[in-house]
Amino acid sequence: MGKLKPEIQEPATSLAVSIVIPTWNGLHLLRENLPSVQEAARLYRSRTGCPTEIIVVDDGSQDETASTIPSEFPEVQIINRERNEGFSAACNTGFAKCRFPVVALLNNDVRIEENYFLYHALHFQDPEVFAVTAKVFEWDRPIFAGGGRLGRFRRGFWSVYFNYDVTASSAADWIEKRQLLSVYAVGGFATYSREKLALLGGFDPLLSPFHWEDVDLSYRGWKRGWSVHYEPRSVVHHRTSATIKAHFRRDLVEEVSFRNRLLFHWINLHSPSYLIRHFIMLNLLFLTRILVLDIGFYRSFFRALACLSQVRERRRMEAQQARKSDVEVSQLLKSFYDSAPIQIYYNQEDVVQKHPEYTVSTKV
Repeated sequence: MGKLKPEIQEPATSLAVSIVIPTWNGLHLLRENLPSVQEAARLYRSRTGCPTEIIVVDDGSQDETASTIPSEFPEVQIINRERNEGFSAACNTGFAKCRFPVVALLNNDVRIEENYFLYHALHFQDPEVFAVTAKVFEWDRPIFAGGGRLGRFRRGFWSVYFNYDVTASSAADWIEKRQLLSVYAVGGFATYSREKLALLGGFDPLLSPFHWEDVDLSYRGWKRGWSVHYEPRSVVHHRTSATIKAHFRRDLVEEVSFRNRLLFHWINLHSPSYLIRHFIMLNLLFLTRILVLDIGFYRSFFRALACLSQVRERRRMEAQQARKSDVEVSQLLKSFYDSAPIQIYYNQEDVVQKHPEYTVSTKV
């Protein structure tokens, strides 16, 4: 793929940026990655004259995060939560402390390039933008690992697992005009409008401890009539799921993820045709997963079923606040995917096969 040759535009002077980094027993990751965040924040301040703040939310860590961060990173504000309650709760604690109109959320396991905030902040000159997601490369190799997210409603479920990217030669105008859409902004490297974030109430704690909370938040934003963008000039390098893999069994992660996928659909699907398709497929899965001894499916299902009272309350609220239907959101995204000059990737093998020469452009 061709390298992007970006030209920084000056953001509006009001776009000060708050940076939130949730962490749990991740001092080693913060030591490794916080310097890149500080450098990007310094560049942002020097280019725009707008202030920034960095807030680390320690979600009940048992390492020395609480005592070490103030001494090693004195310009970073740290908030200490007494007990671990998961990603959503930690992020919401950080969001509540943010002072500035743009809120950048970063995982503790990502290293960002210095122009990251400059490009993300540009999108919020448009008052209809809710969130922006970044381009992701593997931690130790210049291999594309994530970008704009493809979202399609098929077989009774929203599929949001595939990525797309663009090339400079075919999409320069789309990039410059900030017209690239994403079904959701990935929570580990997303930037939000603080005002809209507050209207949505942040991440839903029902989806704790992890997975699908960022899809849920973005989708609720889409249904409020806002948009979620992809910014390929903001680049991160990611140690995928460094915290989750270190603390949770794989089977538990999969069960929680599918439970939350079910909760997402039960809360947010309101178009009758989509609901019917969802429950038909869910019934088929319920009758057939036993044939392949997929016990995890049933654990996830009954975990989700136990949350029905909370689901009903959230479902009513979201239905009242929605300005777009599920069908309209789906059609809007499909129109973009069909017309935009994008390349869709279904897995990492697909990336390497199509673009073995893929390299990172690291300079402004």
